[in-house]
Amino acid sequence: MWNPDADRDIPLRAIAGALVLGADHPVTPAEVHQVVETVESLRRAQSADAPEVTDAELEAAQAEADVAAGRVVGAIPKAEAEAAATAARAEIEKREEGAKGTPPAKICPPSEVRAAMDEVRRALAEAGLGFELVETSGGFRFQTSADCGPWVRQMLGKGRATVLSRPSIETLAIIAYRQPVSRSQIENIRGVNAGHVIKALMEMQLVRIIGRSDQPGRPFLFGTTPEFLAHFGLKSLDDLASVAGAEELVRDDTPAKKKAAPAPEQPTLFVK
Repeated sequence: MWNPDADRDIPLRAIAGALVLGADHPVTPAEVHQVVETVESLRRAQSADAPEVTDAELEAAQAEADVAAGRVVGAIPKAEAEAAATAARAEIEKREEGAKGTPPAKICPPSEVRAAMDEVRRALAEAGLGFELVETSGGFRFQTSADCGPWVRQMLGKGRATVLSRPSIETLAIIAYRQPVSRSQIENIRGVNAGHVIKALMEMQLVRIIGRSDQPGRPFLFGTTPEFLAHFGLKSLDDLASVAGAEELVRDDTPAKKKAAPAPEQPTLFVK
């Protein structure tokens, strides 16, 4: 359970929110857990290097200083000073030995990190502040609410949203569902040249080269990017929605122009 003494009364949700806000990538619960554990371990190490000093230790140190300096007036006799110092050292050794035998308690169980993230998400949704915490690309990030898109685009001078053409949608779907996939495989499915469409998707940072095929000529293999997941609000590729006809589109290598059945209606997709 989250230890309020260790985190100095800072709620875990506040720490998680700060890490997500300060990161340059979607933050995973595992990263939050690692950061919290590391910081608390450093705090414990610092405490061990500078342990609490008792009154007896202070008195012994003063007595030794008095005797060494020859201050006999009001000074503790040397024998008593040495005895006090020995007792103080024994107490320190006993305290350190006890600390070694005690396994460090878990400051922040991983399960509580996700619960803290959910708290932040609910709080933002209830407050209606124009931004939200979303889970995407395998982690969490803050982003502006979709309802506020027109105002944000106006402020940033982005103009109207870019609309993906039907060829772009078809090509992106093939790559997303079949990756890694070569250009020839994409063209065999669609029945048309796909070079310019693939290039446009790469410029939008939705598609990237992820390797080479073992086929003759070793053609490039294409796959989607983390930006693809972020743009469409997906946690991972497992979250790709099942679209009517997608199974046939991405698994049947028969050229599209030879298929008798009409292609299913495709939704209009927007990218940032």
